Amino acid sequence: MIATIEGVIAEKIGNTVIIELGGIGYEVVVTATDWGAATPGKPAKLYIYEHIREDAHQLFGFTDPGAKQLLIQLLGVSGVGPKVAMQVMGAASLERLQQAIGAGDAELFKGVSGVGKKTAERIMVELKGKVSSGAGTASSADPAYQALVGLGYPASQAAEAVAAIPPDVVDEQKRVKAALKQLS
Repeated sequence: MIATIEGVIAEKIGNTVIIELGGIGYEVVVTATDWGAATPGKPAKLYIYEHIREDAHQLFGFTDPGAKQLLIQLLGVSGVGPKVAMQVMGAASLERLQQAIGAGDAELFKGVSGVGKKTAERIMVELKGKVSSGAGTASSADPAYQALVGLGYPASQAAEAVAAIPPDVVDEQKRVKAALKQLS
């Protein structure tokens, strides 16, 4: 399974970017925000979700590991496939999506292609309490947070554990150990 791809952005086509790595170009579906930030000829690192079906093998990429985690959670909701999940991801910033889901605010999803009233309500019900609220949580750029998410902890648990680390612990390794201790 591909977890990350780090290479040079070769092209931007539609809602995808082509990342060249070792002479191979990987086509990766990205959000509008990540697509806009991608610059051909510049290096990039994307956290990858692989979606494999009998007739397709797609890569979905995010610059933020928290966004990948949210996509995985959205895919766990009945009736939400990769296309709809990416539409939801493009509706607002990661923090705003987390806040809306945490608050049960289905209004954010009105007008999102492929998301009707019932699907929006299902997302709220099935993900409430499982998704970080975004307010007062750890930054997705925090190495301790990234380590916990990389180990498979839900974003909300990782954020809570990192938030509980004493502020005087600044060494990255010590922060990761402290966060793991919070979870045990």
